[in-house]
Order: sequence, then C-alpha cells, then structure tokens
Amino acid sequence: MTKTRPTAELEEPQAKHQSRPVDERVAAAAAGRFIDAPSDLSTPVTCPSPCQVRAPPLLGYSIQEFCTAVGISLSFFYELKQAGLAPRAMKLGTRRIISVEEAQKWCRERTEASGKVVRSPHE
Repeated sequence: MTKTRPTAELEEPQAKHQSRPVDERVAAAAAGRFIDAPSDLSTPVTCPSPCQVRAPPLLGYSIQEFCTAVGISLSFFYELKQAGLAPRAMKLGTRRIISVEEAQKWCRERTEASGKVVRSPHE
C-alpha cells in the first residue's frame, strides 16, 4: 500500500519560491511577452543636458583600435607596415598612436590605390 502525501506538503517547495519578489520582466519573458526596460536600464538620452559631462573627442587610435575600426587583423597591419603601406603612428611613451587624421588619410589613399588599375608594360 502506498502512502499519499497531503497536498500541503507537495506545495511547500513552491511556496518558498513564491515568497521571493517577482521580477516582472522575467515573468513576462517566460510568458512570451516583452515589456520596456525601466528608464535607468535603457540607453542614455541622445541630447545631453548642458550640465552633463561629455567624453572628450577621440583624437587617436591604438594599433588594435585602428585594426578593429578598419576591419583588418593585427598581423595584416604589421604586413602593411613591412611593405610601407601602414599609416604613420606617433610614439607616446611606450604606446603607438595613430591620429584620426592619419587614419582618414590612410583610408583615402587605400581607396584611391584600389581604384587604380596597374597594367603591365607587356599588355
């Protein structure tokens, strides 16, 4: 003969979980609904107030940042440097920085060079 447990004992583990506060975003997502995030979690306002501190403008890239920005690998950057085709970098302490202007100039030069067709003199 099997013993049956009263339903109160079966519901006890669930009661422990129900005493915790329910995160409405998690509950809504579990139900297949999505609600807007609270304003403190959303993206910052696009138009900052005059009193809000702004980040200083970007004046240069590290070598890694430059490679990420233009979509090349670090090893390809050094291949370009060996061939004399990499942008000029300035030395700041132990770091090498590529100025924004130099990066833009390099992109323009590479774009112009890719548009030129080099023909051999035998054609």
